[in-house]
Amino acid sequence: MTTVLVIEDEAHLRENIVSILTFEGFDTLAAADGVIGIDLARKQIPDLILCDIMMPHLDGYGVLVALRSEPVTSMIPIIFLTAKAGRDDFRYGMALGADDYVTKPFTPDELLDTIATRLERQRLLEQEYRHIMETMRLAAGLALPPDLQALLNSVLGNAGRLMVDAPELAPDQIEALAGAILEATHNLHRRIENYLLFAQLEIIRMDPARIIVLRNNRFQWPGALIEQTAREEAARYGREADVEVTAADVPVSVTRENLAKIAQELVDNALKFSAAGTPVQVTGCVEGDAYALHVTDCGGGIAEETVHYVMNPPDFRTKTITLHNHPGLGLIIVQHLVQAHKGHLTLTGIPGQGTHVCAALPLHKGSSEP
Repeated sequence: MTTVLVIEDEAHLRENIVSILTFEGFDTLAAADGVIGIDLARKQIPDLILCDIMMPHLDGYGVLVALRSEPVTSMIPIIFLTAKAGRDDFRYGMALGADDYVTKPFTPDELLDTIATRLERQRLLEQEYRHIMETMRLAAGLALPPDLQALLNSVLGNAGRLMVDAPELAPDQIEALAGAILEATHNLHRRIENYLLFAQLEIIRMDPARIIVLRNNRFQWPGALIEQTAREEAARYGREADVEVTAADVPVSVTRENLAKIAQELVDNALKFSAAGTPVQVTGCVEGDAYALHVTDCGGGIAEETVHYVMNPPDFRTKTITLHNHPGLGLIIVQHLVQAHKGHLTLTGIPGQGTHVCAALPLHKGSSEP
């Protein structure tokens, strides 16, 4: 049975809505204010929430922000009940992640039609989610991707040699084997992390409400984070002297975790495909209404086919793909992250001279538009 939570401070209207829903076969929960409603939503996880906007203690916008910020309640459809029918009110609520509005006064048919539309949309989203998860499950069950298999073989091979031959190995040989195991383990962890993140981003892409919530994030210190991330990647490659970082701190519409991942993958890509001793320039600056993260190396230049895969990534929703057959998975993840935050990615390469990548993210100016 479908459960609907009604959050409405006006007792008479709350009781009428509950009666209408009960008559139509819904299981109902009722709350007299936003604080009680949040507590009920966390404990009962309803299928849909009807929420008044103007309430004491905590208004509907506060309820929406609180529920969207928690994983367990972030996907519940929320329909606002409101007498505020102005365009700005609608835009503000939708920007925060509301699914729909019902304007007071409303008829039972108007209410039920809106509920039916939202529940059907949720059913389709869940169907697509299951399809993506099934695609991932089948792809994982067919074969371990060659790049992960190679890294795993490296770990197992070197660990086996270390165990069997340790008594006969010199200290420097043991140190070299331990270093090789550590590096392969680190790379294996990074690859697995990227495969899982790719699947997560595909799921987020199909849900506009989650994208809106994502775009309303604000990070104050992008410059410091970019520099820290770039320095850590440079140290991992033993190329601290090659990386030059200049990055400004201005508020950007991005999560800290996603910005760190974007910087990590771009700097890693530059270091991986350029020779030691050649410079890698990392710059973060304001350009128009965007914060632009530029990463430039002096490597062989990104191949055209890689640019094509990154800028036109395969879609899990239309076909089954094996990720290891597509070059530039890290850059594809960057492309997805930048697009999710309403930004733009550009890739340019000159054969034999190097690659320039720019991830442009919106500056934070308050709530984002849907």
